[in-house]
Amino acid sequence: MDSLSTIPHADLPAHGPIACRRCFTDAAPQRDLGPWRVVNDPGAWGSSAPEILVLGFSKGFTQAALARTGRFEDIPFAKMRPRLTEVLRVLGVLGPDETVDARMVASERRLAFGSLVRCSLSRLNEASGKRECTGPIMTKAFAEAQAAPIVRRCAETHLQQLPASVRLVLMLGTGDAYIEGCRGVVRSLHGPRFAPLNPVAYRTGTTVWVHVSHPSGMNGYHSAWMRGDPAEKQGQKRLLAMKVVAALPCGAELS
Repeated sequence: MDSLSTIPHADLPAHGPIACRRCFTDAAPQRDLGPWRVVNDPGAWGSSAPEILVLGFSKGFTQAALARTGRFEDIPFAKMRPRLTEVLRVLGVLGPDETVDARMVASERRLAFGSLVRCSLSRLNEASGKRECTGPIMTKAFAEAQAAPIVRRCAETHLQQLPASVRLVLMLGTGDAYIEGCRGVVRSLHGPRFAPLNPVAYRTGTTVWVHVSHPSGMNGYHSAWMRGDPAEKQGQKRLLAMKVVAALPCGAELS
């Protein structure tokens, strides 16, 4: 089985569980690589040919638990959807009376939801003896030898050849190190088609990638991002994101 080969995907996966085992060498449901653990539970929500793609980093433990026992449509961004809704409303992606809940369904045509790493990725904190899936581990995943190939392989599978319909990719996470990690992966996949736009945005051909606030309750910078105060670093990042989105050809439709 050529599970570790480089096979870029031409389309986004259809709404539902994804039949992908490229990071697995046998039939086991999970794989441990040093302190890292990857669980084979990839999924996609919404359109397979969207205008806008919304990506977290990977499933948190709440979402991973729902992937095992819950309703498929309830998995993405569980317990953080109100915050995600307000982010998308700020950008004009959702109207003032719309919520994300109604968009994470198979009938959705304009939006798609997923994550940079479609499987669940966690790291053992040697000090506490507990596994973590948010915070500093997101940036460690770009640098540590056991996890970086997983990030790269998933990105090249689902993000190297996006459908022509995709005009905007919203990357959830505004930490400088996380932005740089994502930027490096996207640049490596798209080569000369990659161009920086500002500190929170870059372009690959006709697709623009913009970093916006992650809706996790553990994101202590979310309120500052939502305030949009130009005197605050997160407020500056929100204003930069809004400026790029407003300048898109579809900007009039988003606002």
